[in-house]
Amino acid sequence: AIDADLDEMEAMIDATLAYLRGETESEPRKPADLVAMVETLCDAAADAGAAVTYAGPSQARLVCSPVTLKRAFSNLIDNAVKYGGGARVALADKGHEILVRIEDDGPGIPEADMQAVFEPFRRLETSRNRGTGGSGLGLTIARRAAEQHSGTVQLSNRPAGGLLALVRLPRS
Repeated sequence: AIDADLDEMEAMIDATLAYLRGETESEPRKPADLVAMVETLCDAAADAGAAVTYAGPSQARLVCSPVTLKRAFSNLIDNAVKYGGGARVALADKGHEILVRIEDDGPGIPEADMQAVFEPFRRLETSRNRGTGGSGLGLTIARRAAEQHSGTVQLSNRPAGGLLALVRLPRS
């Protein structure tokens, strides 16, 4: 329990520091395979017992800040697992842009809070439960990472229930 508490505190501190110092601006851009990045995150979540799947091509390269995007995808996948019980991750390479869809089967987000969840330190889940705790920076960091790549992160409730996080990353 102590190790879990320390891991949670370390993750929250790392997220806070990354947000406050805007570290993504200093990370050099280089070609990276987004599929390898996303598959690694999906495999790690599945190895930890989460219901996470990946669908898409075997490779999709993008000139980017890889650590920054990996943190963004990690935050989105972690949220889907934590609040939606699992994640279905699908990547599509459209040539001029890469789309990453992260779907879950959770309760979704009330329409009135759909944009507010991107505000720093904003959490909809207010309990202090270790399993659902967080710093309220995950979506803020994900959106900032996408925007620094001239992309977007959009959230929408799925008609059948659950949430869809759609990341659009254009190729320059």
